[in-house]
Amino acid sequence: MASKNKVLPHNTEAEKAVLGAMIRSTSILYDVMAQLTENDFYEENENHRAIFGAIERLYRKSVPVDVQTITDELINSKEIEIAGGLEYLVELSDSIITFANIDQYIRIVKEQSNLRAFLKTIEGYVSKCYTSDIESVDSFFAQAQKDITNITEKRRVGDFQTAEEVSSHLAEELKHLKPATTDDSITQGATPTGYSELNKKTHGFKPGELIVVAARPGIGKTTLSLNLAFNAAKHGHTVAYFSLEMPAQQLFKRLVSADSNVKLDSLISGFGLNQNVQLKLQQSCNALSKMSIYIDDTAGIQILDIVAKCRKLKEKTGNLGLVVVDYIGLARTNTHYDSRQLEVQYISQTLKKLALDLNVPVIAVAQLNRNVESRSNGEPMLSDLRESGSIEQDADIVLLLHETSLDKSSDCSKGSIFDKQDRAVNEAQQNVAKQEAGNNEAKLVNIIIAKNRSGQQGKVALLFRRPYCKFDALSKEGNAQIQSLEAERLTYGNRD
Repeated sequence: MASKNKVLPHNTEAEKAVLGAMIRSTSILYDVMAQLTENDFYEENENHRAIFGAIERLYRKSVPVDVQTITDELINSKEIEIAGGLEYLVELSDSIITFANIDQYIRIVKEQSNLRAFLKTIEGYVSKCYTSDIESVDSFFAQAQKDITNITEKRRVGDFQTAEEVSSHLAEELKHLKPATTDDSITQGATPTGYSELNKKTHGFKPGELIVVAARPGIGKTTLSLNLAFNAAKHGHTVAYFSLEMPAQQLFKRLVSADSNVKLDSLISGFGLNQNVQLKLQQSCNALSKMSIYIDDTAGIQILDIVAKCRKLKEKTGNLGLVVVDYIGLARTNTHYDSRQLEVQYISQTLKKLALDLNVPVIAVAQLNRNVESRSNGEPMLSDLRESGSIEQDADIVLLLHETSLDKSSDCSKGSIFDKQDRAVNEAQQNVAKQEAGNNEAKLVNIIIAKNRSGQQGKVALLFRRPYCKFDALSKEGNAQIQSLEAERLTYGNRD
């Protein structure tokens, strides 16, 4: 709380002007109700708070607002004396000569309210420093930053934009739009994925988007998120990568493996290394050292720490092009929730807000629940996102990884002919993957674009070269074969 005897910022005359205008003008009444609350009036001006509260109650009951109805409402709430009586209401009403500056008065009242809230918040944290045991200084600072940010954004209300204004901005943007020679080009200002077919459907990851990459364990979601981060960095973007379950050194080994085409097992065990391989590894390390990739491997990091670190990194570099959180299920908050589902909902909403506030795409890696394993085709759906439906709701793009199964051990005697045809298509597609890779070490993984607010849905086939921690795009010919087989599946899949 603020210390006693301190006069906090306020402007009594601006408050009087706002209240007087509300009494005299219905249109101004609507404007004020959309921007101010009772708490925006100075605490010491109890009369103004009482009058605003009475006007607000009348407004919500759709009762016309004038001196008489406000008086009746104040009498009923036993606040007529606090408000200054009928005489003060008449004074407020008569004091308004022109409404020309009312927007300025509303702004002043709001700004003074925000200043008071800021001072109280700072004083509260100062008090905690002296009177409370602070378990985590980082969490303390993160919470303080969140509270201060909330104050600066308090009651931020935008105005209508006319068609002329929007069209003018768009026309200016289109002037700088470069002609595209292929349909896999990315939107201006977006971060490229590094995969032509994925770019074609998403047009890159756009600023402000929350992208969810989800799969069951072992399908390659961390590898894909790393590859997406690496591809963004190769295009000159700064990347913030939060690894909640893997140390930074281990992540970089995977990046080196992917870049050098040296198996991860060789980097760990040393088996098969020779002078040429050592040179390739050194070249990859040198190349990675020049990339703007920042990794935070704090286990159990709190979501507000992620927000604070991203803000600081953007201020430092000015070129934050991608944020990756691997994975959302291990992030934590410093607030107790009745269920993990509610906590994940808060984390998801915070990540979406981070994307919008910093105008940067944010990738959140997520786990799918076991329901996907009970389906005959094993293909994941949006409803399989684990722990919270809020992830699906907040996401702009949802990418679900699906590795087609070639398991022939299951009893198909009770299955339909479609199950056998599915298996045949899966096997044919995996054979295409082996031919593309030139060995048996690559598998076909479908990236199912289950949600895309500003682009296409569908599937993108990639080669998952697990020993090299790498996803590769198919050749044009290989991709054409995969799509042809998928079309065949759809043809016989139309059972109706």
